[in-house]
Amino acid sequence: MSQLASLPGELLAGIWSAAHEPRLWFIFAVSLIGGVVRGFSGFGGALIVIPLAAMAMGPKVAVPMFYLFDLGSATPYGYRALPGCKWPQILPMLAGHLVMLPLGVWLLANMDPVSVRWGMEGTVILMLALLVSGWRYTGRPNPPLSVLVGAIAGLMGAVAGISGPPIIAYWLGQKDNSKTIRANIMAYYALSSTAMDIVFLVKGFFTWQILIYAIIIWPAYAVGLWGGAKLFHRSTDRMFRVSAYALIAIAAVLSAPVLDGFLK
Repeated sequence: MSQLASLPGELLAGIWSAAHEPRLWFIFAVSLIGGVVRGFSGFGGALIVIPLAAMAMGPKVAVPMFYLFDLGSATPYGYRALPGCKWPQILPMLAGHLVMLPLGVWLLANMDPVSVRWGMEGTVILMLALLVSGWRYTGRPNPPLSVLVGAIAGLMGAVAGISGPPIIAYWLGQKDNSKTIRANIMAYYALSSTAMDIVFLVKGFFTWQILIYAIIIWPAYAVGLWGGAKLFHRSTDRMFRVSAYALIAIAAVLSAPVLDGFLK
């Protein structure tokens, strides 16, 4: 009981100590911007936040920290989409994701941090190229291909925190109505992100430090999501998407490991 009673004091002390770290406020500002982009367009939050957070704190902190504060902000929106999704399309992809998730987490824990960041860099550039080009897979979804796409997304998501490229290319080209496709994407991300959080918890990635960081940064991301959703009704889709692409490109350039000597 005494340990439980002391937790609020330890938490406040940890927050007070972390609040003196300039790098955390840099990520706070970045997360606000990432939240606005994600709230408006439904994508781009991780593409902006994770590479820059990894530059400042390292990928072993940045990736689980993002998934932790995303769990309390964006993930619940995905669960609301479950009634509108198509489970026969969701489940094979989720199965592939779950199979590769442990390998991705192992790679995150054991790979050289700079190598992981270069992987993030490539993932972000690939995602941006897909979004800008408009290329989509136009065939019909089938279970074997869905499992493969889910496996690739699961591996990329665990190692780099970014699983978007295969999902965007695979689902946005389908002939289903846009409402169903959006529900599929949101439901998949909610379920896969929850699975990621569970694995990170079991593997010990959610340290006391990461919990404190996530608590501090969560309000910025949550407010950004809310603001982005409001902007959706007051801005043209083209204008905001161009702005989102530009922000993602800037984040990719600034987070490149080759620039560490100039930015740190």
